Amino acid sequence: MRFCGPRKDHKLKFIIKNVMVGLAMSVFASVFTLNAAHATERVQVSVAPLHSLVSYLLKGVDRPGLLFERQDNRVATVPSDQERQKIDAAKMVVWVGAEYETSLAGLRTIQPAQSLKGLTLSSTVPLLGLPDADQPERSEGKFVMDFWLDPRLAKVAASRIAPQLVRLYPDQAEQILDNEVQLKQQLMELEHHFRHVLGQEVGVPLHVPQSDILYLAWRFNLAVPNCAGGAKVLRSFAGKPGETYYFNMMDSVLKELKSCQRET
Repeated sequence: MRFCGPRKDHKLKFIIKNVMVGLAMSVFASVFTLNAAHATERVQVSVAPLHSLVSYLLKGVDRPGLLFERQDNRVATVPSDQERQKIDAAKMVVWVGAEYETSLAGLRTIQPAQSLKGLTLSSTVPLLGLPDADQPERSEGKFVMDFWLDPRLAKVAASRIAPQLVRLYPDQAEQILDNEVQLKQQLMELEHHFRHVLGQEVGVPLHVPQSDILYLAWRFNLAVPNCAGGAKVLRSFAGKPGETYYFNMMDSVLKELKSCQRET
C-alpha cells in the first residue's frame, strides 16, 4: 500500500506529459496549415485595389494573396521574409511597376528569374504624366501610378489580367471570363454613377490633390488642386481586402469629392 501514492503521481505526470505533447502538436499543425495556405496561393497581388480586381476575376475559382496590406509597406527597400516566401511560392505576381512597389523592383535585381512570373501593369496600361509644378501644362517625366482610380483604366487592367489567369487556371477559363464580363460591367456602372453624382459642368471648382486623385480630375473634368478630402480617404481607407474592396474605396472617395464640390 505504501507504493500506491508514487504510482499515482507517476501516472498523473505521464498523463500531463501526453496532454502537453498533444497541445504542442496541435499548435505545430496549425502553424503548418497556415504556412501551407500561403504556399497554395498561386497568385499574389501587390496592393489592395489591384488585389480586389484580381479577387473579382477569380471569384469562384481561387483566392489570391495580398503582399502589402499597408500602404507604407510597399516602399521598403526589400521585401520581408514573409513576402519573399509568398512570392517564391506563387505562379504569378501582379504589380503596378518599379516606381510604385519599390521593394519588388529590388527583388527583381536580386532574383532576375522572378520577373518571369510577374505581370507588370504599368508597362501597358496608359498612365498620366505628373504635371511639372512650375509648368502644369508639361509633364515632369514621372507618371501617376494609381491608375485604377479611373474606372476605364481599371477595365484595361482587367483585360490584361484575365487572359493570364486563364492560362494559370485553364480548367476554370469560362468562370474567369464570365467574371471579367461582370467586372467590366460593374466598372462601367461605377463611371456612370460618378458622372451622375459629380456632374460634368465645365469649370466646376472642385479641388483635388493632383498627386492622389489626378485620374479622377482628368476623367470627370474636375479642377485641380487643393481639397484634401479624397486624399484622406485614399491614404487611410482600411476596408477588408477582397472583391468588394475596390468599389467600397471608390464609394468613399466619391462621397469626399462630392463634399468638396458642395464646399466650393
